[in-house]
Amino acid sequence: MNTSSLPISKTVLLGLLCLFTLSACSGKQIKPATTLPKQDASLEELLSLYQQRAKLSSNIKALVKIEADLGERGRHNIQAAWRSSPEFIHLRGFNLFGGDLFTLDVGATSFSLKTPSDPKAFEADLEFFDQIAGRQIPFGSIDLLKWVQRGGIPDTAFPKIPVLEKSDDFFILYLFLIFEGRAILVDKIFIERSAFRVKRVELFDYTGLRRSFIELDNYQLVDGREFPFSVKGVSGNEVISLQFKEVSFPPPATGQSQ
Repeated sequence: MNTSSLPISKTVLLGLLCLFTLSACSGKQIKPATTLPKQDASLEELLSLYQQRAKLSSNIKALVKIEADLGERGRHNIQAAWRSSPEFIHLRGFNLFGGDLFTLDVGATSFSLKTPSDPKAFEADLEFFDQIAGRQIPFGSIDLLKWVQRGGIPDTAFPKIPVLEKSDDFFILYLFLIFEGRAILVDKIFIERSAFRVKRVELFDYTGLRRSFIELDNYQLVDGREFPFSVKGVSGNEVISLQFKEVSFPPPATGQSQ
């Protein structure tokens, strides 16, 4: 797998000096933004905007074309039906005749996978997800699915610690976790400065090496909400591309929280 070393600019290092201050403020209620912040937005304004967007992007229903280039394991093209809420992801792959290829259900801590060759669902902890995914069906990593589930909105909830850097074209949002007394970078998120859409996410392991990246593109407005119709995940020489169509945001079912 190709990896790159962890670069941290002076801006980020200065931001890390405020880690404990940010942690103390993480429980503070941030008032939702009513309009887009200015292009030179502060970290608090950016987080407030994503809190507002997260309240809108909840249930998602769509059809998606999955193209997977898995190197030595070959290429695959799959049509799938996507359904998700903030609590779960349901993905059903089917062939040209409408027959099931797989059914995947992802919850907060576990997943269930069913294929025609094994009608009994395989269930396991999410930590095992990426290992089984590559061998069974080419639907990508859990990170890729979670970014789609959130509609391209960063997850900045505690215990993640956000630090903001600004370049000419992008906001760069760094998300850290405290691990064994050290601040570890887990996500490096590139956000366009015009419409505040996430364009690229780099994911790092606990040694500071980049393990994969995700690109989000072709944002379209659906029912007053923006959604990335093109999502691509790259890990080493493996590439998973998701092309969405017929996206909708159905209301929550009776008894389901918004």
